Amino acid sequence: MKDEDVCLLVDNSNTRTKFALGSRTGIEGLRILPTQGLSVAAVQGVISTWKFNRVCICSVVPAAMMVLAEVFKAYPVLRVSEVQRTQVDFSTYPGISTLGEDRIANALAAVTLAALPVVAVDMGTATTFEVVVQRGACPSFAGGVIAPGYKSYAACLVSNTAQLPEHELVAGGPAIGRTTLEAMSAGVISGYAGMLDALLDGIERELGERVQVVLTGGDAAFFASMLRHPAMLVSDLTLRGLALAAGLS
Repeated sequence: MKDEDVCLLVDNSNTRTKFALGSRTGIEGLRILPTQGLSVAAVQGVISTWKFNRVCICSVVPAAMMVLAEVFKAYPVLRVSEVQRTQVDFSTYPGISTLGEDRIANALAAVTLAALPVVAVDMGTATTFEVVVQRGACPSFAGGVIAPGYKSYAACLVSNTAQLPEHELVAGGPAIGRTTLEAMSAGVISGYAGMLDALLDGIERELGERVQVVLTGGDAAFFASMLRHPAMLVSDLTLRGLALAAGLS
């Protein structure tokens, strides 16, 4: 990157920690580490060839954030939760002090990609919905939904039953399963897609209008074509929100 103001963007989620370089010319150089067992040495190895002058982080894993704080102690570090001025008004949300930083970043990015009202759906270890509406002249964060992630949802079926086998489930099968695997696939895959649509239906009923949907996260591409609601697939939504929080867009 030729831009002198280069910010390291760090998205620390429950499963993966993503690193990318952001500047006013864009985001590039995605690198990923598993969050479990994240270490100072591993992070230093990932960023060793990069040059940047500041860091913007969203983190939902306190233990991993301690590692990141140690690595970046010599740099100016901005946490997304510390951002005061953005394109989205969060002031009317009563639970702002407990709002996950990834959820803030997703809301920031979603309003730049779709007309309001917009719902950003992040399908990771947990699946989160961020609802942004128009209130006056400014987009406003209305709230959201937190549901189990698909893999957590699927694992629950096997881990809490005595006889259901652990198999790779298959999408696109019958609604009425004729084998145990077909029945599990219908309940887990079709059932999960149905839950997503049902939650979006509820959001639309409460708002009294249709919403635009932006999907991101590790399971987003798998489910995008199964939803009744049209959705835009944006793999780097959280990183885009980090860049906005850092003032790069």
